[in-house]
Amino acid sequence: MITKLFRFYILSSSHVALAVLSLSYLTHLHFDISWQTDLFVFIFCATVGTYNFIRYYASLSITASFNIPFLFFSFLSVLGMGLSATKLTSQTLLVAFLLGMMSLTYVLPSNRFFRGLRYLPYLKSFIVAACWASVVVILPLLNHQIEFDRAAWLIWLQMALWTFSTMIPFEIRDISNDCESMKTIPQVLGVRGAKIFGILMLFGVVVLSYFLSLQSYDMIPTLIASVLALVCLWVSTVDQSTYYASFWVEALPMVWLLMVVVWEWI
Repeated sequence: MITKLFRFYILSSSHVALAVLSLSYLTHLHFDISWQTDLFVFIFCATVGTYNFIRYYASLSITASFNIPFLFFSFLSVLGMGLSATKLTSQTLLVAFLLGMMSLTYVLPSNRFFRGLRYLPYLKSFIVAACWASVVVILPLLNHQIEFDRAAWLIWLQMALWTFSTMIPFEIRDISNDCESMKTIPQVLGVRGAKIFGILMLFGVVVLSYFLSLQSYDMIPTLIASVLALVCLWVSTVDQSTYYASFWVEALPMVWLLMVVVWEWI
């Protein structure tokens, strides 16, 4: 029973949705934004709906025994997204709509006019990183009507670099299944080269944290989270365990948030 619930938790995209919320809350903490329940519900439900659409549309890995609860949960998520959207600003909804369209076209089948964004050479990682960073930074600031300044764009870049680097274990896992024309980072640079590239991205995360921190010691939680991400990245293999990337690597944003909260409490 516990195994089935855990599997459903992963396959329903609840885990990845919590990861997105964790990064979003880091934005809230940095700008001292008040809790936005409607926005959090919207981001969670939209992430679940989008990822489940991509997984259900593009993959046949979901077993029949999980189809009904999986689809029902997806339906509830879409419903929750629609209800919470009525409480958001028009600017937030416009940007969310554009990001949603970009995400949904991610899995469009190839035809004579267009290919799904995931099949565009070299662009897969950049597209996903840009979408994540926009959701966790731009949406909260827009909804709270906060002016976009230098700090906002630095945080956007930081979140994009973090997402880019933590995607690499997934791409290493999928290197034998991804179409060669996709030109993912491990396909282009090799597994070792992709790891080194990801480490450089994490170094960028730490450097940006230095510029974003009021005091140098405030960057310690980010430094620790980046080191943990580096370890997870470096030990990633093609034949990794089933839930290594989808659970442990995906949990890194939650660990980052926990350390920031504890650090502020201390």
